[in-house]
Amino acid sequence: MGGRRLGGRTELLCRVMCALLFVGWTAEWPLETDKILYLGLWRSPLQVFGPLFVSMPPLNLFPWQLLLLALAPVCLLWPGALRRRSAAMDTAIVISFASVAVTFLWGLVRGGSAYHAYYQLWRFLVALLIGLVLVSVIRKSGHVRLLGLTVIAAAVVRATLAVYFYWAFVHGRMDPLPPHLTTHDDSLLFVTGVVIVLSWALARASLASWLAAVSVSAVLVYAIVLNNRRLAWIELLFSIAVGYFVIPRGRVHRKVSRFLLVAAPVLLVYVVAGWGKPGAVFAPVRAISTAGSNQDASSLARQEEIRNLLYTLWAGGNPILGTGWGVPYQKFTSVYANFGAEWWQYLYLPHNSLLGVAVFAGLVGLCGIWLVVPVAAFLGVRGYRGSGGETIDRAAAMAAVCVLPAYGAQCFGDVGFQSLTGSLILGVAMGVAAKVAAWVAASEAARSPAASGRRIAATAAVPGGDLQAACASRAPLTAG
Repeated sequence: MGGRRLGGRTELLCRVMCALLFVGWTAEWPLETDKILYLGLWRSPLQVFGPLFVSMPPLNLFPWQLLLLALAPVCLLWPGALRRRSAAMDTAIVISFASVAVTFLWGLVRGGSAYHAYYQLWRFLVALLIGLVLVSVIRKSGHVRLLGLTVIAAAVVRATLAVYFYWAFVHGRMDPLPPHLTTHDDSLLFVTGVVIVLSWALARASLASWLAAVSVSAVLVYAIVLNNRRLAWIELLFSIAVGYFVIPRGRVHRKVSRFLLVAAPVLLVYVVAGWGKPGAVFAPVRAISTAGSNQDASSLARQEEIRNLLYTLWAGGNPILGTGWGVPYQKFTSVYANFGAEWWQYLYLPHNSLLGVAVFAGLVGLCGIWLVVPVAAFLGVRGYRGSGGETIDRAAAMAAVCVLPAYGAQCFGDVGFQSLTGSLILGVAMGVAAKVAAWVAASEAARSPAASGRRIAATAAVPGGDLQAACASRAPLTAG
């Protein structure tokens, strides 16, 4: 009975974490703090969660943050939380936390602002905490499935609301059409939803799974088209390309290769026909063709911002520790990168936040803070290739790996390091990759000759026991 109660409470912890993540992805912040979402003209019923993202004096923290901080120690100290963890991921998270602390203190020593440093860092720190907590909360494949469904539900909800806003408030009512409908953060959420359903269909390999994947992807891709964020297409392309190389040589890889070979001429015609053409149909081609363009105002502003960041690193930074968090980057040139009064923190939050990590935190930032990303990729690949017939685990590990380059692109292109949506996705990817890899490691250890010898000895010591009954004790290894 005690074990059953513990299992039920662990299930509750997982559901609470999923609810917290869902709110983080779908809550609509008050208009005072977010006028980009739906152009500041409309709010859905999900605005009911908006008060969770309003600072509470005197702590100046969101209620949502306080809920996470209260839940984290419960999850980390819950019985069994230390079982079947990935030492590599735990170590990477600790190193990342330590690197943040060192570079934060370095910034304070150099006269940096703790206030601005907080806004530079708190969302990424949430990612680290989410990754640490999920490894403790996830105990079986069903929990991984619940996390995946939570991400898909959040992505579909945001996509459906964006589509509704377009047809109810924009189409036929605004001329010219607005450049965007919702936030850049939603781009990564939409892409992640597509990656998850495609990973599941690839692992499941059934007609029903592919029909479901196509249906969900159609909604999400349509939202990407309407939102008109070119970075979303680049993220999706990166994710699919990485997924192809993650698949090991074998029957599945051959099938995917044959499909790509057949589709290649069609894609080539599509790219040639759509190069430089307007219209939603050619949005992916336009996104790729205009990225880094010298004729696009947005690209020119980002290029100038990059030059200013590099100048800051050269003129006022430290190659090891950077400038320190809370220290603004220097404006060597300001022809294109001039922002309105509402962007009063732009000198601390550059669009290219990945380069920003290098400038503000130096090599310690790139190698220490960012360490969790390559470690998650390594563990995800190991989990995917070692999961065997566990469909959910294979799909989850594949998705965890594929969203990492999308997250990196978001950080490189549009303040992804300071995105709450992106940080939550990174935290989930870290937790899932680490847990599936830990299950694989436990399963491999159970199949080792030493473990087999111990099972045989245990069987001999049990009157009436047999080898099959002893080996049955391995079953929980992929679920516990």
